[in-house]
Order: sequence, then structure tokens, then C-alpha cells
Amino acid sequence: MSRSSYSKGMRAERKVKRGLESKGWLVRQSKGSRGPYDLYAMRGGRKLLVQVKSGTASASRSEVRKLRSAARGKSAKGLVIRVRGKRTRSKIIY
Repeated sequence: MSRSSYSKGMRAERKVKRGLESKGWLVRQSKGSRGPYDLYAMRGGRKLLVQVKSGTASASRSEVRKLRSAARGKSAKGLVIRVRGKRTRSKIIY
């Protein structure tokens, strides 16, 4: 992964984090984003595990499978959020 795509991914994660926080979620970033999710969010007993994709990147089947498994294990919702410029799209996977 090039430094520019890493920076782009980090900016996308920060954007999603700020968006969730503005809606009352307590959000923690996964260190190094090496696991199945980038963000862990909690609000009112509800939990979200969020995989953030930027630009034209999309979640692979393997990534979705790992995110779904992690979400089940934590009794959370798994969510893939794609950030492309100013547009953000989300898909609940579990």
C-alpha cells in the first residue's frame, strides 16, 4: 500500500469517525487497522464494527466474512462504509 493510499484511508476513517461521533456514538479507532474492522462504535448499548473503504476500494469477500464473524462474536452490527470524495455509502453486512 502506498503512503498516499494509506493517508487517504486514514482521512476516510477520521471522516467516518467524526460523522458517527456527531450522531452520539463513542468511537475508537482500531490500532493500525489490521483487524477485520477499522472503527468500534458504541451508543446506548448498541455496538458497531466498521470497515472503512476509500476511493474505489471495496471490501473483499474474505474481509466481509471476517467482519461478519467479529460482529457476531461481539453481538454487534458489522458495517462497511465507503468514502468517495464527499460521498459516503454504507452497507450493513450483519
